[in-house]
Amino acid sequence: MRNVFVSTVSTALLAAGIVWVVAQPAGAATDQVEAGSNYFCAPSFENGVCTTTVTAGDTVTWNIVLGIHTVTECDSTYTTCPVAGGFDSGVLEPPETFSQTFDTAGDFAYYCAIHPVQMRGVISVVAAATETPTPTPDATASASPTPETTAGASPTVRPAAMPTSGGEPLTDGVSLQALVLAVGGALAVAGVASLYSALRR
Repeated sequence: MRNVFVSTVSTALLAAGIVWVVAQPAGAATDQVEAGSNYFCAPSFENGVCTTTVTAGDTVTWNIVLGIHTVTECDSTYTTCPVAGGFDSGVLEPPETFSQTFDTAGDFAYYCAIHPVQMRGVISVVAAATETPTPTPDATASASPTPETTAGASPTVRPAAMPTSGGEPLTDGVSLQALVLAVGGALAVAGVASLYSALRR
């Protein structure tokens, strides 16, 4: 009895755990961009444009590792900085950081206002992948065909076959020994259940 109880509880907990995991939303990522001596991302991008690709909903964090810099959003030509409503970190120095979350897809140019030519970057935001719903099978397509019967005739119903252990069959393959074994087994189970109940008192 205790084993049945433990097995039932374990199954319930496992099912609850699976539901909890499935219900958890996928977490947004945080991408890191380094800002050093006249570069974003890496020294090789000095006087160039560093492009960082993220997914909509992700957050980008700029880490100031060397020098004094800003992270200021610009238009695509880097002539209007900051743009109306755009992000601007203000002046930062090591080890300060600046974070910005990007909820919509598109390209967002930025630069350092102190080093406007040497330090430029673009955050390229791609739309988050959407899950495709799994099609449900058509209930009518999977239904088993109903057997046809001749008009006026009753379908033949045969009893379920029982295991035989030799001897002559009584009817449809059921032998006397198999019948005795089945009845004896049922009585034995009932007896054990009664004995267990009596011992529990």
